[in-house]
Amino acid sequence: MLNPQLLVNPMNWHLTFRDQNITINERAVGVVLFAGLTAFCAQISFLTPISPVPFTLQTFAVLATGVYLRRNDAFLSGALYLAVGASGASVFAGGGDMLFSGGVLVASGGYLLAFPFASAIVAEGLDRSYKAGIADLPAQLLCWSIAMIPVYVVGTLWLASAYSVSLSQAYVWGTEPFLLWDFGKIVIMCLVTSKLWKYSPPAQE
Repeated sequence: MLNPQLLVNPMNWHLTFRDQNITINERAVGVVLFAGLTAFCAQISFLTPISPVPFTLQTFAVLATGVYLRRNDAFLSGALYLAVGASGASVFAGGGDMLFSGGVLVASGGYLLAFPFASAIVAEGLDRSYKAGIADLPAQLLCWSIAMIPVYVVGTLWLASAYSVSLSQAYVWGTEPFLLWDFGKIVIMCLVTSKLWKYSPPAQE
């Protein structure tokens, strides 16, 4: 069962959402909660002249989903977010409400489809820390390092196809401008999860 004392502090949510004793319904709360967070952060966006892909806080929410939820739950949360958007809800960047247009994936769709995988990869590192009872720094560093790779790879490949441009041009548009932006988020979150968090299960505290 979700521990109300831990839920008061978001820094402890990872402990209760990963607790093996929580129910399916309680896990569903986390899945829905972080799908909603991703939708909210997607609305904080802006376009620049250098890229047709907007800068958003979406990737922050994607990474946070992996930080707080178990691997499978993190993946499901991302999948739920995509399903809600594909149904026509305005949950994508800037109030976008389409994942497909005319039966074809939208230009930024490659990035979106990779989000659940990025969340799950981050969650794997945190899951290992929780199981060990301490920060498993090698596992976390590995997972943080590779989490955004599927987003960049799939996103860039599809962006090139959607705009009929070369991979190098798609990289300049859709990956290069975001490397420092995303790296900054990852560094901050990695420092928090590896240096500040506790990983002892609630029953042991």
